[in-house]
Amino acid sequence: MNSQISGQMKRMIRLYRWAIPVTLVYCMAFSFLFAGAAFRLLGSGKPEAAPEKFNVYGGGNIYSSLEARMMTFEFASDFKETNHYYFVYDQESLPYIIQVHGNLSEDALKVQSYLYEDSEEEPEPVIFYGLAAPIEEDIRGYAIESYNEMWEEDLVTEDNFSDYFGEYYLDTTRKPESPVSKNAALFFSWSAMLALAATIYLAVKLMDPRLKKSRATLKAWPEEKLLSVDRQLTQSNTSAYEKEKLYLTNDYIVTNAEGFEIIPYGSIERVFQTVSGPNMRLTAESHGQKYHTLILSKGNGSKKKEAFQELANQVKRKIEDKKEEHLSTALTSEIPLDPQTEDWRAQAAASLEVKRVKLLPGIVGAFAGALIGAGLWVLIGQIGFIAGIAGFVMLKLSLSGFEKLGGRLDKRGAVICLFMTAVMILGANLLDYGVSMTRAYFEFEASFETLGYVFSNFRKLMSDMDMWKGFFVDLAIGYGLSVWSSLGAIRAIMSMPVSE
Repeated sequence: MNSQISGQMKRMIRLYRWAIPVTLVYCMAFSFLFAGAAFRLLGSGKPEAAPEKFNVYGGGNIYSSLEARMMTFEFASDFKETNHYYFVYDQESLPYIIQVHGNLSEDALKVQSYLYEDSEEEPEPVIFYGLAAPIEEDIRGYAIESYNEMWEEDLVTEDNFSDYFGEYYLDTTRKPESPVSKNAALFFSWSAMLALAATIYLAVKLMDPRLKKSRATLKAWPEEKLLSVDRQLTQSNTSAYEKEKLYLTNDYIVTNAEGFEIIPYGSIERVFQTVSGPNMRLTAESHGQKYHTLILSKGNGSKKKEAFQELANQVKRKIEDKKEEHLSTALTSEIPLDPQTEDWRAQAAASLEVKRVKLLPGIVGAFAGALIGAGLWVLIGQIGFIAGIAGFVMLKLSLSGFEKLGGRLDKRGAVICLFMTAVMILGANLLDYGVSMTRAYFEFEASFETLGYVFSNFRKLMSDMDMWKGFFVDLAIGYGLSVWSSLGAIRAIMSMPVSE
């Protein structure tokens, strides 16, 4: 059919032209993501900068090296118990504090054993590399307690702590940030922003009432009817108002002012004007109190109002002339005036009965739509607003996804979407709290290991941080707002007929 229709009709029935830029933005997001991962791998080697000798008073974030002759057992660890703190001694037997990730190397274990075992053979010293970091208050407390316990004497106090250990420890878990790692972080942030922008744009477009109206028109008018209307669009007696996206053909009004619509002259009961603020609108009312925007004009100037009034009067006169002409020729006309005749409705119903619902693709589409809604839920929650209103968007996206991939929406598919949305709301709330905890722990260490630690210990962390009460309160508010905002959609689902 695409090769047979005119340019005017093509511009009005291409409802998903925005899908191409959205797809391109998603492709760009994945490209940035993969590029960032590649840069991260390339930047995983040893840093190129030459280290300085570690100075406990020299300042923070200085790439330094420390030669350890002896090493104690760990005296503290981080919240994940993956980074450990030790006392080490240099060749002058001065104590230092270092932080090491994971298990010690074999050489470090030999140096550690040498401190606790009687051995005449001194092992080779171990050189640790890292960044100088300020000694935090909790590490200071653990160090004082552990060091005094090790020597069985109160040697270190808050007053003389800096005399023993200085103001900084050597953090071997961090290395100088190279241009490669900076680029990796930049690529990751760009990919996240692009994917978020594309998702929001997609959700807004799918929820646009103009799209809903246009899709309803394309469903109501089969291809042969559209071709018939299109043939009239190209006829010389058609009045075309390109700027207003309005066409008055021999038998139909074709408008795209607020969504693509085809209105037979015989169904029009009246045409009237309305003014709402800066918006001036020419509207047609058809059978069943259905309203169709013919012209939408914006502006407050007197010239703008005069031009709109003149155009509206002209369109109203032409419509009245067409209606009178159709009243005199309605009995002999071969072209049906209204697609909503009983014969046409019977044919449409028959075609719908033949078209079966593709359940599995529909479920995939419903899941994809609900997943986009879950992302929106988390985004709203992280901004600080109540995320429950996203439940309505989640349900609409799920229904739209089922209908798009499943062919059409029946009661069975709608109930599946409703159930999937209810489950996804729970999952989105869990993810929202997981992201919140991850953001909090990223202040201590921003890494993929921190992310894995938070989600693998989610239940324990929620209990330790006493967050379960807030979680269930937010979940109850979310379900309540979702049901309230989706009540009309839920009633429509429950009243849908069941497919055979």
